[in-house]
Amino acid sequence: MIMKKRIRLPLLAAAIMAGITLFAGCGQTASDKTAQEVYDAIQSAFMETYGVEAIPNSPMQVDDTTLEQKFYLSPDEVEGYAGAIAGMMTNCDELLVVQAKKGEVENVREALEKALQDQKDAFGFYPVMNNTERLDAAKVVTQGDYAALLIVGISPEDPDAAVDFSSDVSLAEDAFYAALK
Repeated sequence: MIMKKRIRLPLLAAAIMAGITLFAGCGQTASDKTAQEVYDAIQSAFMETYGVEAIPNSPMQVDDTTLEQKFYLSPDEVEGYAGAIAGMMTNCDELLVVQAKKGEVENVREALEKALQDQKDAFGFYPVMNNTERLDAAKVVTQGDYAALLIVGISPEDPDAAVDFSSDVSLAEDAFYAALK
């Protein structure tokens, strides 16, 4: 009888540990995607919907210098990133996907929120190219170790049409989340 209890106790402990490990992993959103793959998924969604990328106005790829100067992030602070900004001084569009280092997504989100506020400060009263409407709809989203700044919107061809970019930001947001599933 004592022998059976000695054998059952380690087995019970192992079963409990396995259950805890399995349960702890259920809420995690770890992904094997790169920031570039998530960015490409957003671009693909825009290509499928509009026939143009999310930033159609002279897009410039985000490099290490832009990442530091415009988005307050050092390349050493992140696992990876991919993005583009409008290359026109009159357009506020920015699309950036960042894979944060483990445990750093909140710092990345804060940096992207600061970059969004910078755009609002710079373009908020400059309605050319529908900047005001773009910034009203813009947002920062996170999932697991990933964060994205979404200042996007394809202007309607009809200059008299009502402008609301919330559906374009939702398109980008949905593609971001779908890519990380």
